[in-house]
Amino acid sequence: MAAETKTILDIAREAGVSPATVSRVLSGHPNVSAKTSAKVQTVVDKYRFKPNSIARGLLQKHSKALGIIMPDIKHPYYASVFSAAQEEARRHGYVVQLYRLAYNAMITDDFANQLIERRLDGVMLCGGFIESTGLSGLPAVLTRLQQYMPIVTICPPIPGLSCINIYADLAAGLRKLVRHLYNLGHRRIAFIGATAETRSMGEREQGFTDEMLHLGLDPIMQPENIHTPAMGEQAVLKLLSAAPPAEWPTALAVVNDLMALGVLRQLHAMGLRLPEDMAVVGCDNQFFSAFTSPPLTTLDVYSEEHGAAAMRQLLQAQETHAAPFTQTRDPTLIVRESCGAQLDRRTPHPQA
Repeated sequence: MAAETKTILDIAREAGVSPATVSRVLSGHPNVSAKTSAKVQTVVDKYRFKPNSIARGLLQKHSKALGIIMPDIKHPYYASVFSAAQEEARRHGYVVQLYRLAYNAMITDDFANQLIERRLDGVMLCGGFIESTGLSGLPAVLTRLQQYMPIVTICPPIPGLSCINIYADLAAGLRKLVRHLYNLGHRRIAFIGATAETRSMGEREQGFTDEMLHLGLDPIMQPENIHTPAMGEQAVLKLLSAAPPAEWPTALAVVNDLMALGVLRQLHAMGLRLPEDMAVVGCDNQFFSAFTSPPLTTLDVYSEEHGAAAMRQLLQAQETHAAPFTQTRDPTLIVRESCGAQLDRRTPHPQA
């Protein structure tokens, strides 16, 4: 391989040391043994390796650039997380680089190497790819990445990985929703959109099921893997076509507000009165939730607050090297008309 194609990772691999050690040798850092330094220098001389400015600065300098890895900023939840995190970074003089990774994708060694070579000052991760129930190999990749930069996740703690985690307790939030519907008199309550493919979705499903059983009720589930308005429409049709109207649920808890849009649309199309014939509640309090018909009762999972908080922790972690911790927050129930609660409606302003 030609010398110019070698990277600091190639040198480290052949010398049998970490890229951090190679960087220390190249910068003349005193905290490297003579034996290790000689071994690295042999490989460097073999390929006449000349590190570029990024590689030389890998450990010594700040790039003032931070990475955010998430599935899709077109989704309202991720858009609000990203916007808040980007604004927080901008306030502190940092730029943000977005890396999109599909829900079912994996953070590979090659992907981690790209982040390392870009000399980022830290990475924030959010989305299904770090919440998959099949996390084999992920902790090892992220642990290696942490040798070069701090990591903050917006998700429950990842088994085998020690880092800063910030997330909403979705199981507690769904229990809160179910209790609210129960107190309003509902006894047949269905959950639309449940799936255990990611831990956050599994937590919602578990919280719903646990509270229903605790109240002595039978959980009704309509699982869907895709949580879009169109799938909300289809889920309602599947659920209600499977039973006569007398056995229909009187309330629907929907996995997120985006899917709830389709649920509301389909129920209106079927001629049902909302919430008199059927109540609907969502989960994540998106910007449009107060403007649906009727306004949607939902859970505020603090997407913007978590995005800003995760970015603040990422910035602080560069300087303080604080021990990893987990910050959890219970979602807040936002009560609006769709659940059937008797709320005072705004009245039109008197005409002049």
